[in-house]
Amino acid sequence: MKKSMMSKAAALAVAVMAMGSAQAAVLDFETPTDSPFALQGDRIVLGDFWMLAFAGGAGAPVGSLAGAFVDGSDPAICQAPLACPVNNTSKYYAGLDDGYMVFGLNDNSTFKMSSLQASFIGNGQTSFPAVSGILVLQGFDANFNTLGASVQVPLSGPTDGKFSFASTTFSGAFANLDFTAVRVLGYACDATGSCSRSTNLANFAIDNINVTTAVPEPSTYGLMAAGLLAVGAIARRRRAV
Repeated sequence: MKKSMMSKAAALAVAVMAMGSAQAAVLDFETPTDSPFALQGDRIVLGDFWMLAFAGGAGAPVGSLAGAFVDGSDPAICQAPLACPVNNTSKYYAGLDDGYMVFGLNDNSTFKMSSLQASFIGNGQTSFPAVSGILVLQGFDANFNTLGASVQVPLSGPTDGKFSFASTTFSGAFANLDFTAVRVLGYACDATGSCSRSTNLANFAIDNINVTTAVPEPSTYGLMAAGLLAVGAIARRRRAV
């Protein structure tokens, strides 16, 4: 009996320790919202995530446009002069008029950045350089102090006059930091390579932000499993007395 119980505990501990030490979450913007528009200072809950929207201008008043939730399956939603990406039929977030966003998890737990999809959105320009825009991502800790260096994601110009989402996978220091929140800023670039976000042209589309969240270490799970089996064995011995 004792050897059998010990072998069961060992087997369960090994099985549990084989589990991964992180789990994935994705901000895909599919959660229904009260309005298709995001305004200055709006706090919006999207599934497991919260999002804060900010208008681009310094000191922008409450109610200023910051962005919109776009249904990619309805081409009529994004009309001229806007030129939205064409290869996404799901919902995504569009940062408009130099607006930007900050996001985190509802339970305020930390997360690591894994990947995202993004595109530039044109706003009436007559031509676009090969790199039409840049996303700048900056992570923060629980006290909203900057954590690590920011990272830049280039946004390509149009192909045959049409913009498209492209995927970016993060690596290096940025991918290994535990953030409580991440800010996403858009910049518009000109033919000289100069990029700015002060002319209402820094529009971007973003979707499928993948993160990993921490869970208890596998060794902790193993100890818990072995401990529970031991408690069960003791309880059975007491009942047998």
